[in-house]
Amino acid sequence: MLAGAKKALRTKPRGSSSSARPHTPERRRHRPPKPTIPFLAELKSIPDPAAALRHLLSASPRFHDYPSCAALVYRLARARLFSHLDSLLHFLRSQQIPCKESLFNSLIHHFGKARLPDRAFRLFLDLPSFNCPSAPSLQTFNFLLNSLVDNGRLDDARGLLDRCSDFHIRPNTVSYNIILKGSCSQKDGLEEARRMFDEMVKRGVRPSVVTYNILVGFVSKNGDVNMGLRLKEEMSEKGMHPNAVTYALLMEGLCLEGKYDAAKKMMFDMEYQGCKTKVVNYGVLMSDCARRGDFKGIEGLLAEMKRRKIKPDVAIYNISINYLCFEGRVDEAYKVLVEMQIKGCEPGAATYRMMLDGFCRVKEFEKAVGVVSAMLASKHCPSAESFRCLAMGLYEGGRVDDACFVLEEMEKRKVGLDGEGWCVLVEAVCGCHGSGNELLNKLTCTKFLEDGEGEA
Repeated sequence: MLAGAKKALRTKPRGSSSSARPHTPERRRHRPPKPTIPFLAELKSIPDPAAALRHLLSASPRFHDYPSCAALVYRLARARLFSHLDSLLHFLRSQQIPCKESLFNSLIHHFGKARLPDRAFRLFLDLPSFNCPSAPSLQTFNFLLNSLVDNGRLDDARGLLDRCSDFHIRPNTVSYNIILKGSCSQKDGLEEARRMFDEMVKRGVRPSVVTYNILVGFVSKNGDVNMGLRLKEEMSEKGMHPNAVTYALLMEGLCLEGKYDAAKKMMFDMEYQGCKTKVVNYGVLMSDCARRGDFKGIEGLLAEMKRRKIKPDVAIYNISINYLCFEGRVDEAYKVLVEMQIKGCEPGAATYRMMLDGFCRVKEFEKAVGVVSAMLASKHCPSAESFRCLAMGLYEGGRVDDACFVLEEMEKRKVGLDGEGWCVLVEAVCGCHGSGNELLNKLTCTKFLEDGEGEA
């Protein structure tokens, strides 16, 4: 669809450790590289996972080993080709190929991410039919619980927890933490969360710091910091030490109540209670400063971190970049982006997207192209909306070569233009060449109309 536009506009492609006794340091032993499996390498060289599956199934039985099958399972799951994945799972089961538990854990996770919790549950029930003696294990059980909770199936997860003995599994702290997380995601979930907490104690499952942090976070975000403080004291009474996350959750609750100074005081007091201040605590204060438009406060906190030799992470830099872009101060935001890279902090997808959208918002599309190039080189991808905004802005500004570079990248990722984008594109072609006939013919062909029906 976008190929016609590109053709009409034609572009240019684009150390040693110390000890009590002196000793001669040993040479670092390099592990020999794993031997290459020719058939596995052959499968990986086939770009289309479905074609790779056909090649595997038609190959000699001597090539039907676990490494080849597992590699293909992961590829099909990542591509969400679940009908082909079913064929491969049936093959694994029918041939009784020995499997590792980690393969099924990953699949249950992928099914959950794809909003297919029922598929995850069916796979869990089918595990005894595979040649995997250790499955289902407690770890696999927890993966399934998490898949159900993440998809809003809290009642099913609770029911599964009650039936754990049917699978000869005894739940652990992680199992209950998953259910607690789901309970606390509901508006009135504190009572249910406390009930689950009491149940785990009754069953002899010891709560962890994470368990308490889930409860502290829930009550603090719902306007009851005092209860959060009581839970922190309860942790200490039971011999558990609140960590930096515990304090960050309490600080966040105070900030939500408009008590920034109290939150800041808590951060500096926590070290007197035996807990070292970490980046997450500064992040809470910086987020509140950004929400209130207090950039001087952010700068002060960054200076304080520097004095205390606390290295900012990507989340800290993102807070500054997001605030500056929102305020239209994109050149300052770009300096922060450069600074974080100089200091060895790798920008994430969110960092690049904020910077790209910031440049597009102030119509500095040439600089936005540079951000896109760096983003793609780092294996990150802009959102479809950002792609379209940038392509349209470049065309409107007469930067045809850059615009077509963006179109090429959009086409590689199967991102199309909307109606407004195509109108801008047609006008750009007509303006540059005096005639848009070739492009219009491509746009109005039957294939384009069929492809565009879903976006109309």
